[in-house]
Parts: sequence; C-alpha cells; structure tokens
Amino acid sequence: AESEGSIAHPVLMRSFALMDSGIVVGKIEIYRSLRPLLMRTVLIALIMLPLGILAFLTLRLLPIRVLSQAEEELRKSKLLLEKTFASLHDAVFIVDARSGKIIDCNPAVFKIFGYRQEEMLDQGMNSLYVDEQKMNELKRYMDPAIQEKGYLSIPEFEMKQRDGSVFPAEHIVIPFEDKQYQRIGWVHVIRDITERKKTEAEMLKSQKIESLGILAGGIAHDFNNLLTSILGNVSLVKYFMNPSGETSEILGEIEKVTLKARDLTRQLLTFSKGGEPIKKTTSLVTVTKDSVSFALRGAKVKCTFSVPDDILPVYIDEGQMNQVINNLIINADQAMPGGGVIEVSFKNISIANGHELPLAKGDYVKVSIHDHGIGIPRENLTKIFDPYFTTKPNGNGLGLATAYSIVKKHDGHITVESEVGIGTTFSLFIPSSKDTLEHDKEGKKISLDGTGRILIMDDDEAVRKSTGLMLERIGYEVSYAIDGTEALDLYKESIVRGNPFHIVIMDLTIPGGMGGKETVKKLLAINPQVKAIVSSGYSDDPVMADYQAYGFKGVIIKPYSIEELSALVAKLMHAAE
Repeated sequence: AESEGSIAHPVLMRSFALMDSGIVVGKIEIYRSLRPLLMRTVLIALIMLPLGILAFLTLRLLPIRVLSQAEEELRKSKLLLEKTFASLHDAVFIVDARSGKIIDCNPAVFKIFGYRQEEMLDQGMNSLYVDEQKMNELKRYMDPAIQEKGYLSIPEFEMKQRDGSVFPAEHIVIPFEDKQYQRIGWVHVIRDITERKKTEAEMLKSQKIESLGILAGGIAHDFNNLLTSILGNVSLVKYFMNPSGETSEILGEIEKVTLKARDLTRQLLTFSKGGEPIKKTTSLVTVTKDSVSFALRGAKVKCTFSVPDDILPVYIDEGQMNQVINNLIINADQAMPGGGVIEVSFKNISIANGHELPLAKGDYVKVSIHDHGIGIPRENLTKIFDPYFTTKPNGNGLGLATAYSIVKKHDGHITVESEVGIGTTFSLFIPSSKDTLEHDKEGKKISLDGTGRILIMDDDEAVRKSTGLMLERIGYEVSYAIDGTEALDLYKESIVRGNPFHIVIMDLTIPGGMGGKETVKKLLAINPQVKAIVSSGYSDDPVMADYQAYGFKGVIIKPYSIEELSALVAKLMHAAE
C-alpha cells in the first residue's frame, strides 16, 4: 500500500525486493524524513560545543599550561645552571661518594690545573693534591666541619697542576644528598689564590715602605740636626781660614760628604712618603755631574758629557733630582757589567701645542743618558716604571718608580728607548727656569756680614748653638727659644722693649711642643709683617714646598752652610716690609 502523506525534506529512501519461490514479484520502497534527526543533532551540537570548548579551555589553559610553564622554567633553570657551571672561574668537581671518582667538572679545570674535562672524568682527586699528608688532613677535618657548618672551607691549601707546579688554593667541600638524606656525592670548589697572595704581599710591602718612611722621617730629623751642627761648624771654620791650606781642602771634603749625607736622607723619604719637591733655580748640569761622580765611584764604566754653552737653568729640588740621576746612572752601570762608556748629553728644547710628549707648552732641558749594555726586552718597556717591578735578583723595583714620581712632580717627563744587546737611553725633560742662577758655587764668596736681631727656635741644642754661632760671626745679635711658646714670649717681650727681632728662624716640627707652622700663625697675629724662616731636615709637610702660603718669607733645609744661611738672611733683611 502506498501512503498518501507528504514527507518533509531531506528524505532518506530504502528499497527492498519482494520474492516468491525465489522469483522477484515486486518491490517495496520506504521513504523517511531526516529533518527531525538533523534538528536533534544540531540542537545537541549547539549544546555540547560550548561545553566542549569550555572543557578544552579549562584543561588547556589551566593545568596543561601550568605544567608547560613549569617545564619551561625547569629547562631555563637547567640551562642557566649549565652556563653558570661552565662560566665559573673557580674549578668545580662533582665527586661520587661511593666510588670517589669525578663524575663532572667545569671548563675552569683546564685553566687552573691544565687538565681537559674529559681527562678528569672517572679519576680521583688525589692527583691534584701536593702530597698524601695534605689529602689526609683534608679528610680528617671534613666530617667534623660539615657536621658543624654544613661545609668544609680551607683558606689556603697547596695544590698541584698537571705540569707539577704548585700553587696556593682556597678549597671548599660541600656534600649533596638524595631524597632520603643519603650522601651521594661531594662538590669540590677550588679557587687559585696566587694573585691574591701576590696582592697581599704587595700590600705588606707597601705597609713596610710606609713604616720605613715613618721611621726614616724620625731618623732624618735627628740625623739632619746632627749634620746641621757639623756642616755649620765646618763651613764656618773653612770660611775664616786660609783657603789655600791643606786643612781647608780637608774641610771642603767633609762639607761635600755632609751634603751627600743630607741628600741620602731625602732619597730615602722621597718615594716612601711622597714629599713635595722643595725647588730652587739651579744648574741641571752641575747636579748631574755631581750625582754621576758619586754614583760611579769604584765602577768599571766611565761617563762622557756633551753640554752646549747655552743650557738653561732649571727650577728643581736638587736632592730629589740627584736621586733620579743616581738611579739612572746605577742602572746604566749595572747594564754593562764588563765596563764601558755612559754618554750623557744636554739640550734645550721647546715643546709646542700638539706635541706627542705629554708636556705643557714651554721650554725644557733634555738630559739623555745612554748606555751600551744588555738592553731591556720589549715586553718589559711598559712595566719598568711600575712600583715593585724588577728583573734584578736583589732589586726592590722602586728605583725607576721613584724617578718617574719625582720627574712628574717637577712637571716633567721621562722616556726610555732600548734594544736588546745594543743599549738603553733614558731621557729626562725638565722645565727650564726663567730666573738666573741664585749664585755660582764655583764663583766668588758670598759676603758674610750683617746687622740685626735674629730669634732661633729649635728644640735641638746643637742646632741652636751652631746656627747661632754662624749668625754671630756674620754680625747678627742672636736669641734662642726651645719651642713656639718660648719664641712667642721672647718676640712679645722684644716688642715691648722697643727692640724687636728682625727675623725669626723656626724649626718646622718640635716633638711635644708647638712647631713652626703653629707658631707663625700666632706671630702673624702679633705682627703681620713678621719675617719668619721655616727650617727642617726633611718633611713631607706642604709647608716646606709652599712656605709663602703659610706666612713664611723664606725656607732653609737642614743641614745648611754659612753661605746658604747668610745669603737667605741678608735677602730678607734688605727686603721691603
């Protein structure tokens, strides 16, 4: 039968054959609408799709994303750890606790010990220790230290490189454990402290130098007080006796040696205490020749000089510049152990703007000291002026460093040129002076006469007596004070009496009392026109280098001769108020 009803599209049709005794006698067709099924499917899809998306997002964005982030952080941490492990400057070994074998190490092992990483794997730490006794000491202290602190630290421990060289190391041992707190290995961190030990040695050396400077300062003060008495009396006797006599020549030698002794005390202090130069206009040629003569006594080498007639004077500290020349000449002498010739030449030069030398524009005197010795290797040329650098077995590395420091304080420069097997040339560039030489040491005598009242303040009785005797022989009336307090009382009293002192000569330092720097301030308060001279054997106090800024009108360095004392006092006596 055929249905008369209409079916909504879409339609699904099925066809089946009708059989009778195996013979097809007809067929049946069935039609069915798919709309209800599709509508239910769409409805279910519309309901389930948002639920599925929500479930997906929940699963994807929450636990899975967190897990992914954790994995990424873990990967980054592992990478950072590996980079840190590889970039450490200290050697790090990871040792298995059961076998005692190294299971990992960082690249710093090669730099410190000379072994490649793969060479150390499956090896023990024994080959890195200097001897078994050291290793046993390490093991003995390990467990107690770890129980107390959680690690073992040895500040200094001798270890051995692949080539057998021994070096000091800082050694730290840290245990690591599994989840059950069972010890499964050790981390050995080894730091090469060779450079630190060198730095500590340099600091100790610097402290020794500083202590030496303090000690030398006290010695120089007392020593130069003695030399002041000796030189003052010798120059006084020498001046008033027959200049052609044999005794006068002997006294002249004593005078020269005394001045050399004064220079030696300054040399001792110049680098260690960094004293500012006490300058005056003088001849660099004379200073150089005197220094060369002193340095080459008994040496196998000789020295030649090339000196133009027009060499300009310079404004220098004679004692400090003498030390520079002395160091350079001794180096030249030592560079020619078999003897030879040192050539010293002088030249006036002008430096213009833009010159390659690090010098200000102006006129300079250039002194070149050339030897024909062993020379200096090229790799050492940039180091020779560094403090404590030396290639000499018994050297202290201070000679050229001192020379460099002194020249720089004179606003000059020092250069070096050298070729191994040929020789070395040191050149000094010292600013010239526009002033004329104060006096010619080889020329006529300075007039030793004068009148006036002078007050001498010094705690050393021998200095007071010798200085006073020189001034009295010249013609001055002299009074004495032991310290600043007594000097102030005498100065005030002289004003009250109407017979004031014309000049006051004061020692810079008075142990246990008021020295020259404090006293001159009080004298200036009494009389702003006071003519005060500061005196010292040697001091790193800036007063000596810049005395005028502190109220003094002159400076004189102990020991001094009668000529030096007379010239300074006469100059101030005739100076305008």
